[in-house]
Amino acid sequence: MSTLAIASTVLALATHAAPASAPATLGSRLAVQAATDPDGLTPLMRAAARGDLGQVNALLAKGAEPNASTPAQRVTALMFAAYFGHAPVIKTLLAKGARLELKDAQGAAAVDWATLGDHPELEKTLTGPGAALNPFLNPGIMPIWLMDKASGQ
Repeated sequence: MSTLAIASTVLALATHAAPASAPATLGSRLAVQAATDPDGLTPLMRAAARGDLGQVNALLAKGAEPNASTPAQRVTALMFAAYFGHAPVIKTLLAKGARLELKDAQGAAAVDWATLGDHPELEKTLTGPGAALNPFLNPGIMPIWLMDKASGQ
């Protein structure tokens, strides 16, 4: 099968929505991931920033990738939830495979975002192998504007 034929098949799958009761298919997963805004924010990132657990669960059920990150800043849904202190969303993302050790473009993990958002109670939940507070971060260059944008502020 040619590359063009494969690309056409993937595109066709992505444009057909699966019924709500059906498990996530390749097409529905691709459609969920493709729905980004100009800043690279996915619906899952926005729902995590707002603390909308119902929407987070619905998006994950449709195949949203919990470790997807914004292209330039490399911020994940877990980092958005951590910054805003949404513990139930954090627990759900972790249960669905969100990785603690992922770092954004500045070298900050989700635990750093929780600290920056003044949620030190989340440190234990967000610390694990490869994920610990980074003492060398410069909070002055962290993309706080992106956090506010994701939450709708």
